[in-house]
Amino acid sequence: MQSSTWIQWFIDQPWAIEIFIAIAFIFLLNVVIKRILSQLQRKAKPKESDWRHHLEYAALTPIRALLWVILISIIFDLGMRKLNLTGIFFYVTPIRNAAIIFCVAWFLLRFKKVMHSVISNHHNRKSTGGPTVDPFTLDVISKIFTICVLFISLLIIMQLFGLNIVPLITFGGIGAATLGFAGKDAISNFFGGLMIYLTRPFMINDLIEIPERNILGNVEEIGWYLTSIRDLQKRPIYVPNSVFSTEALINQSRMTHRRIEESIGIRQSDISKLPKIIENIHSLFEHHTSIDHHQSVRIFLEKFADSSLQIEIKVYCLCTRYEDFMEMRQEILMQIYRIIYEAGAEMPNPTMSVVIQK
Repeated sequence: MQSSTWIQWFIDQPWAIEIFIAIAFIFLLNVVIKRILSQLQRKAKPKESDWRHHLEYAALTPIRALLWVILISIIFDLGMRKLNLTGIFFYVTPIRNAAIIFCVAWFLLRFKKVMHSVISNHHNRKSTGGPTVDPFTLDVISKIFTICVLFISLLIIMQLFGLNIVPLITFGGIGAATLGFAGKDAISNFFGGLMIYLTRPFMINDLIEIPERNILGNVEEIGWYLTSIRDLQKRPIYVPNSVFSTEALINQSRMTHRRIEESIGIRQSDISKLPKIIENIHSLFEHHTSIDHHQSVRIFLEKFADSSLQIEIKVYCLCTRYEDFMEMRQEILMQIYRIIYEAGAEMPNPTMSVVIQK
């Protein structure tokens, strides 16, 4: 008898039926979305390079939060109508809409994180063909996307609460000019970092040199304000980004050649053997695989020194790694010494003449 009374009361209250239908619909929608995301995850091929595998992480929690917001707003609306307090719901509407905007922004930021991870893994896989995005460009796109999502969401929420954003933007322009004058160093460093991202004079792990600052090291991190460099003594150096807009920069990791510049002396008494020695050194460089034969090869008699004949040697080699270059240079110098020795000439020894006067 009691159960029939509850059923009859439930039938006589249409707002209760609407709440029950809303709850059932929201929970059913939650199950359907969960199943769709699970099917997409099962269809994903490799876990690291398919964004569908991570879609459940990016979308499920924000969608559930959105469904809860919609359900609570429906229940609140029906309750206010039952109690004839519909005027109060006018103030709840902006809160509901702001919560919806928050859920959408939350989903976009999580989805951005997923795409960042997927594209990074796609770039790092050696076997993957097709165009890839380098980490430099990916990082700046990710940061700009985050700033845009947060800024647009904030403006929409302010508009929902009745704030006129036009005077705020105008006042913000005046305030931005004041802050720009007060924090010109910070702004110059920020735009310096932006120009690094756009022009890409160097990348992570590049060996760079700033001669005027006596800085030489590998780039570890490129931030919006500072760039971290690890020098040859393994000390961290933090360089403001504005420095790269005003100082000359040498990126040693992007060099295409290294140059051998030597001045080798032989005895003045061996001047008759000089043409043969220069010819054999030319032949050495012509058959050496590490020498770039498309660049100039200069081997000439440079000058008559006090006790020797100086031979100038200037060639370009293809070895850019420092250790490989030094090994190749050592090998060439040993072969040049052998050429001089086999020609019957010798390198001069330091001499001193002492004149004794009576």
